[in-house]
Order: sequence, then structure tokens, then C-alpha cells
Amino acid sequence: MINEENEQFGLGQLPEDAVTELHPSLQTTSFTMVLIELNKLVKTGIIKDYAIGGGYASIYHGIPHFTEDVDVLVVISGDEDFQKLYNPENLYKYFEQQGYMISKEYIYIDKLAVQFFPNISPLFNEAIKEAQRIEVGGVPGKVVSLEYLIALLLTSFRPKDRIKITELIEHTNMSILYQILGRFDDEEQQLSKRLERILGQP
Repeated sequence: MINEENEQFGLGQLPEDAVTELHPSLQTTSFTMVLIELNKLVKTGIIKDYAIGGGYASIYHGIPHFTEDVDVLVVISGDEDFQKLYNPENLYKYFEQQGYMISKEYIYIDKLAVQFFPNISPLFNEAIKEAQRIEVGGVPGKVVSLEYLIALLLTSFRPKDRIKITELIEHTNMSILYQILGRFDDEEQQLSKRLERILGQP
């Protein structure tokens, strides 16, 4: 049962329909440890909120994907907080004190490489706010929804992003995706045009 005990993780009480049955690839001690540490960051105020994105989000949605790291989208408020997040006296020092290895931009939490991506746009922030709530081994967490994941990939639109979109698109709710693009597209409708290219529409 999901109850008020989850308040200790800083994410508040999870809804009764939060997902507890995850893809076997996510049901690991290492991934649970990542969630524990992310929730500590929220609880201590180092970050305001987060959601798992990238390949692990794809796996969560049941779509096979090879990935060597965990992408974590985090909410901070501005340039000052951006510096605070990556200042060795803060985030990195915190993980060093916990005994975790740090290599370049990656923090290794129980053998999993974790990379943090601070909020950079309104779409980014809403993807975190509307992320799906999950529970792994009794630990709550958040994962970017499939529709927001595609919208973010349309924003970056690198060759590897286009490949990911083609893998994800058949599993998405197109109505929800179009609503998201309608809220965040620019005047030239660049995101919508990119999606049309993926779908092979004129």
C-alpha cells in the first residue's frame, strides 16, 4: 500500500494508482539506489524536483533500449542555482561524501552512471511536473511520460533522437502528443514539422 510514509522521500504522498510493476530491467538494486539518492536531493533542497528520462524512461514504458547511463531531468530556478547544482561544494561534494565515484559529468551510484540535466525550457519543466509516479522496492520516483519524452526528442532532434522517436511513436497517445506540441511549438511550428517528417507526412 502506498501511504504517507513516502513523505520521508520528499515527493509527497503517491497516488493510489502509482505504478509498482516495472519492466524487469528497472527492478534492480542499483536503480532503487538511484531513486533513493534522487529523493534525498529533493528532501535536502539541493534540487526542487526530478524525473527519469532518456533510455531508462523508454525501458520503463516497455520499449527495449540499450543505455549505459541514467538521464535525470531536474528542476532548478536560475543561473545561480545552475552554478549551485554543479558547484563541487554542492552536488558533487554531496556524492563524494556518500562515497560515490565521479567521472567527468557522470556520478556513479551503485555502479549506474547518472547524468543530471537542469531545467532549460518550459517544456522541460512541464515534462518533470507531469512525470508519471512510480514505486520501486518501496521507493517512490518519477519517470517522464512517453509523450513528453518524444516532445523533448523533437526539440533536440539529433540523428539518434530521430531513431528513438520512430521506436517510441507507435506506442504513444498521439492526441496527447499533439496537445503538448500545440502548447510549446514556436511560430513556425518547428516541432510539429519535425514530427511530420518522422511520420512521412507532406
